[in-house]
Amino acid sequence: MLKNKEIKKLFFTCFILFILAIILCILFSILSFNIYKNELIKNNSKLIGTILENHPNLEKEVIDSLVDNEEKTEYGLSVLQKYGLDDSKYLDYFADNNSLKVNLIIYNIVFTVLILTTFFVICFIFIKKQYQTLNHIDKYMNNILHGDYSLDIRDYCEGDISNLKNDIYKMTVKLKEQNNLLLISKKNLEETLADISHQIKTPLTSMYVINDILIDNELDSKERKEFLTKNKNQLERIEWLVTSLLKISRLDNGSIKLQRDTINIDDLINTAIYPIKILAELKNIDIIFKSVNYNYELDFNWTCEALTNILKNACEHTNNNGKIIIDVKDNPLYLNIIIKDNGVGIKKEDLAHIFERFYKGSQNKDSIGIGLNLSKKIINLQNGEIDCKSTINVGTTFDIKFYKKII
Repeated sequence: MLKNKEIKKLFFTCFILFILAIILCILFSILSFNIYKNELIKNNSKLIGTILENHPNLEKEVIDSLVDNEEKTEYGLSVLQKYGLDDSKYLDYFADNNSLKVNLIIYNIVFTVLILTTFFVICFIFIKKQYQTLNHIDKYMNNILHGDYSLDIRDYCEGDISNLKNDIYKMTVKLKEQNNLLLISKKNLEETLADISHQIKTPLTSMYVINDILIDNELDSKERKEFLTKNKNQLERIEWLVTSLLKISRLDNGSIKLQRDTINIDDLINTAIYPIKILAELKNIDIIFKSVNYNYELDFNWTCEALTNILKNACEHTNNNGKIIIDVKDNPLYLNIIIKDNGVGIKKEDLAHIFERFYKGSQNKDSIGIGLNLSKKIINLQNGEIDCKSTINVGTTFDIKFYKKII
């Protein structure tokens, strides 16, 4: 609480007010004493005047008794007792005694009222200022609730209220970031749904046509089986498309957190090769990989999927009897995985767009265009990058680098 600038100011003001009250008390005491002395002088004047008026020859003795009256105190007190004037309630014999009492009472009242009024005014100003600050914070919070994040409530002074303002501002920044992420997520979801809808239309149209043909009872068993196989292929294509798009969407939204564990690179490459072995055998493509036995921190399953997509792309664009070479190198900066084929290559105008979602190169109209996009996202999320170089009728090289953490 004492860190609060306003509380410090209030305590300092009250301390000044306390010192002022002490000074006023001292001044009031001096004033009261002076009034008492004046009244005492008036009373002595009255007594001396009365005595000397009747006994002028006693002037020197009376004056000496006022200056040095210690020896006469007991005698004078006995005389006052004789007439019953030794009690303070009988001090009315003082000149203007009632006026003295009234003045002292007035001074006390004025002094007390002045001190209390000052104190209450200071407290009122402090409380009013605090409530104004709280009202400002309340309005700021209402603006945030209505989606207005443009205001700045930061306070560079010391104190609890300033700390509260700064904490609220930090919360506002985080809420703004979360809101932006939600908007991006919503936009990505809308785009994903639109992409899915657009990409599914073609196979669905084909399936409708095939279905109409299958309804015809004049088809023989061989033709019916052929059309059923085509329908199955279209269904598998739709399933793969929806699954891949949902994976990309989850990666875009950050709902998937890649788990980086120490894995064996040989196991990773061999697992990535396995799904495309049949395709490679059908085209008699030789996949060459020399064991390296490196260990590295990566997410095994997602990295495997990224490499499989790249290898599948290489197989699809490599002619029969071709070859794909996988080369793995390690250095102090990064792990380097190079996938090189001797296929048909990629045209220069397509090369800059091959990692874009749903981009179809001029040489492959049947491609959906999401496999390489998914691979790039997975690699980027693991502090990596991917580059592609290609020459027509010579081949294509995918250069993947996973950068190491700096300790």
